Amino acid sequence: DNSTMRRGQPAAYLIYGKSEVINIANLKYFEAGRLALELPDFSSCDIDKCEPSRIFNDWMIKLHQGQGLDIYWRDHFECPTIEQYIDMVLRKTGGLMMLAFDLMYIFRAPHRQNKRFDKKSGDEFMATFSRMFQIRDDFCNLWDAKYAANKSYCEDLTEGKFSWVIVQGVLKEQAAGRSQIMSILKQRTSDDNVKRHCCKLLESLGVQKETQELLMEMEVELHRQIEEFGGNELFQTIVDRLSMKRIEILTS
Repeated sequence: DNSTMRRGQPAAYLIYGKSEVINIANLKYFEAGRLALELPDFSSCDIDKCEPSRIFNDWMIKLHQGQGLDIYWRDHFECPTIEQYIDMVLRKTGGLMMLAFDLMYIFRAPHRQNKRFDKKSGDEFMATFSRMFQIRDDFCNLWDAKYAANKSYCEDLTEGKFSWVIVQGVLKEQAAGRSQIMSILKQRTSDDNVKRHCCKLLESLGVQKETQELLMEMEVELHRQIEEFGGNELFQTIVDRLSMKRIEILTS
């Protein structure tokens, strides 16, 4: 996606080159697939020995489909609907999370099964967590001071990406017969003044406030689900670390 920074460090392709990094990334996919085939036979779990490999392949396909949608919208300047965006998130961002969950679920110990937790409730929890994680990341890209320091200021605008907050803003402007945000996105600007102007537009449309409220609602919902499952200290800690309260909001 042409990002120059990852977790506060230069992106790998800027150091080793695009060809080598793409090749190594593809190699890691196949190595992971081989490991899925080599998982031991847990006969006590009553699963087909091919099931881990099927789960791995299914979620890798969905992940790439989601990433492909994200890239297609960006490259063709096509704003998705809210429903299309959420579907993309559940594939791209949710792909690895659901892969991990599905593998852990089939290998769960029968004697430690939680009667309050089944596959359906687990899927719902991971879907909510995936949406919160991605929407929070989209929000932070434009308004989190720490994010700007570790990556760059409003990088999604330079990339021309249709993030959650951008989609919300574009759709609101379209309903009002305006197109400033879409015009800025098409420029793929690196000008901080233009980026600040776009953030102000989004704020004036209520996108910042509405997204903050949505993230807080999802945080509460995740804690509720965790308690309903019988509690899990690790997941509670993870959700707490993603709380809106921990975001240092930039002023545009």
